[in-house]
Parts: sequence; structure tokens; C-alpha cells
Amino acid sequence: MTQNSELESLRREISAVTFEILDLCKKRLDIARRIAMIKLRANLPIEDPRIERDLKRGVIALCRERNLHEDFCDALLGLLIKESKRVQKEVMEHAYAQREAD
Repeated sequence: MTQNSELESLRREISAVTFEILDLCKKRLDIARRIAMIKLRANLPIEDPRIERDLKRGVIALCRERNLHEDFCDALLGLLIKESKRVQKEVMEHAYAQREAD
């Protein structure tokens, strides 16, 4: 295999992994939407610092175990949590608007 063909093969592989990651992000956000509906029915807030703290501990432990840079893992988790909160807020606002419209 030439360097160019090996490079192209690796680029295709990294693209495929990127798309898999995005599919998993979609799955995570779908779950966040379901969580928002449960929180709405139970009158719970979007944020739960204890859950976030426990998740962060688990992520950092996994990063150490897998030899991933902790700053990268922390930043990625921050993005995932921020987007989950945004989606949950959107779901709740939509539900409140629907209630007012009825």
C-alpha cells in the first residue's frame, strides 16, 4: 500500500468514526428529550449538579484508564452537557407553550 492510499484509507476511517460519534450524539440527545419530559412531569429542574459531578468523575476516570487527555475529555463532556441542557430547555418551553395554548 502506498503512503497516499494508506492516508486516504485512514481518512475514510476517521470520517466513518466521526459519523458514528455524531450518531451517538443524536442518540444521547434523544435520551435527553425523554429525560426532559420526565423532569417536566415531576417538576424537576433541568440542572442536577450532583449528576453532572458524578458523570464528570466517571468520564475523567475512563479517560485516565484509556490514556486520553483529561482536558479533551472534560471539554467534550462540557459540550455534551451544554447541548443536553439546551435540548431539555427547548422541550420544556415547548410543553409550557402547548399548555398555555390549550
